[in-house]
Amino acid sequence: MKVAWELSALLKRKLWIVTGKGGVGKTSLAAALGMMAASEGLKVLLVETHGLTHLADLLEAGEVGYKPEKVRKDLSIIQIQPEDAFREYVLQQVKFSFIYNSVFNNKYVRHFVEGAPGLTELLTIGKIWALVEEKSQQKKYHFDLIVVDAPSTGHGLSLLTIAQVVVDAVRVGPLHTKAKAILDLLRNPQKTLVWLATLAEEMPVNEAVEMEAKLENEAKMELGPILLNAVWPEILSEASRAEIADAGIKNDMLRSYRHRLEQSRHYSEKLQERFFEKQILELPLIYREPKPLKIAEALAQAIKKDLIDKARHAVNQ
Repeated sequence: MKVAWELSALLKRKLWIVTGKGGVGKTSLAAALGMMAASEGLKVLLVETHGLTHLADLLEAGEVGYKPEKVRKDLSIIQIQPEDAFREYVLQQVKFSFIYNSVFNNKYVRHFVEGAPGLTELLTIGKIWALVEEKSQQKKYHFDLIVVDAPSTGHGLSLLTIAQVVVDAVRVGPLHTKAKAILDLLRNPQKTLVWLATLAEEMPVNEAVEMEAKLENEAKMELGPILLNAVWPEILSEASRAEIADAGIKNDMLRSYRHRLEQSRHYSEKLQERFFEKQILELPLIYREPKPLKIAEALAQAIKKDLIDKARHAVNQ
C-alpha cells in the first residue's frame, strides 16, 4: 500500500536529512524544505557540512559560520566545520582552552586528527545530534526542526552509518555512549526522516534505487517522500501539438524538447514502478527563474502543494 505523507506528520519530526546524487539539486531542495517548514511557523535551522557554502550562497546569507545565523524569518543557517566541532567536543571534556591549544594545535597531533578515518563524519553527525538533543545547545538556540544538506550519496551514507561503526568497534566508554545516542536519534522514525532527491534520468534514478536500499538495510532509517526534481513540463496544449504535426514543422529545439520530455516521463515511470509503495513528489523544472533563491522558493511551494494534493487524493480514494 502506497504511503501518503501528510504535511502535519512530516513537521512533527525534529531532524530532516536531505541526500542524493551530486547534481540533482539537493541543496536547492534542502533550502526549499527549510522555507516550507518555516512558512508553517516552525523555527528552522539549515545545516551545511563538509566545508561547503552552497546553502549560504543560495540564501544570499553573507558570512556564515559555526554559530547559527538568522537569514530570514524563522530560518537560520549553520556551517559545521570538523575542526570547530572537534574543538568544542574536546573542550567539553578537558574544560580548559589552554590545554586544547597546547596539545591539539601541535602540527603532528593535527595531522593525525585530520587523517583519522571517519572522524570528520563522526564529529559532524555528533554536532547535528547535539543541535537536536543536547540541552545546553537548546538553551543557546531553540529550533523546532533541523534540516541537513547532507553530502551526496556515498559520503552521505558514511555520515549516517559512522555511529554504527563506532558502536561496533568501541564497546564501552563515553565514545560508545555518544555513538549509541546518535544511532538512537537517527533510527527513531518519530524524530528523524531522510528525504532522497533524484532526477528523472538514468544515473540519478539508478543511484536513488541503490541509496534507498542502503538507507533501509545499512543506516536503518525512515525514508520520507522521494523528491523527483526538475521534471520537464508539457508546455504545449494537445491542440498546439496537433497543429505543429499537421503543419509538418521540423525544428531542432522543439525536437530536443520533446526528447527530454519523453525521457523525463520514462524515468519518472521507472521510479514509480520501483518505489510503488513510497510517495514520490514530482517537482517541475523551474526554467523561468534564473536566480537560485527564487528557484528554491518556487520549489518550496511545489513541495507543499504536491504533499497536500496527494494527501487529499489518498483520503478521497
